[in-house]
Amino acid sequence: MKSFRNTGTPGPKQAAQPQRSPAIQARTAGRPTAPNYTVQAPRPLGGNIQQIRATIQGTPQVAGSVEISAAGSGRAYISNLQVDQQHRRRGVAAQLITAANSTARRQGFKAASLEARPSDNGISPQQLVAMYRRQGFKNVGRTSRGSPLMERKL
Repeated sequence: MKSFRNTGTPGPKQAAQPQRSPAIQARTAGRPTAPNYTVQAPRPLGGNIQQIRATIQGTPQVAGSVEISAAGSGRAYISNLQVDQQHRRRGVAAQLITAANSTARRQGFKAASLEARPSDNGISPQQLVAMYRRQGFKNVGRTSRGSPLMERKL
C-alpha cells in the first residue's frame, strides 16, 4: 500500500481547496461552520399530503421542512416551506424545494405550483419570490390573498 505525504499540493487522494478571498475570510472569521444537511425521503402526513424534512447531518434535529400534495391537472402543490431561523441563508430552502420538485416529478406530476407568502417577518415577499425564481418558478398570477402564485414545469 502506498502512502502519501502532504506536500501542500494536491495528490491523488487530496483535492485542492478553493481559496477564499480576504473579504470572505474577514466576514467568516470567528463564525462557527455551517452544518451539513440531509434531506429525508417524503413521508405521508395524511390525505394526499407528504412532508420532506431537512435534518442536520448525523442528528435527528430538523432544520426545515416542506409539504407537497396533488393539486389536480397533473400539478403538484408545494406548501408550508419552513426553515428554522438559525439555519436560514444556508441553502436549506433550496434543497427542500429541489427535493419537492424531484419527488413530484418521480410521482408523475408535470408541473408544480406554490403561493409565495412569507409566514413570518424573517423574509420579505421580494426575497421569497427571488428564491423561488432561482429554483425555476415563474409568476403566473395572484392568489385570493394577493400573494404571487408561481409555477414551474417539471
